Amino acid sequence: MNIVQVKSGKVELRKDSGTLIRTIVSSGAVFADLNADQTLVLVTLLNGKVELRKENSSPRSHHRL
Repeated sequence: MNIVQVKSGKVELRKDSGTLIRTIVSSGAVFADLNADQTLVLVTLLNGKVELRKENSSPRSHHRL
């Protein structure tokens, strides 16, 4: 099982042990969450944009609230 960590605007995908798998967003993030099967990451950015990304960090769609 993996976890997402949001720290100083950066979103990181990590193993349960805390080992970094990859950086999903490098700046401007305020919230992130994984879906149930851990294939998608929802990221909310400071500018109001919401991004749905594959866990390999490529964007699937972008929506502004």
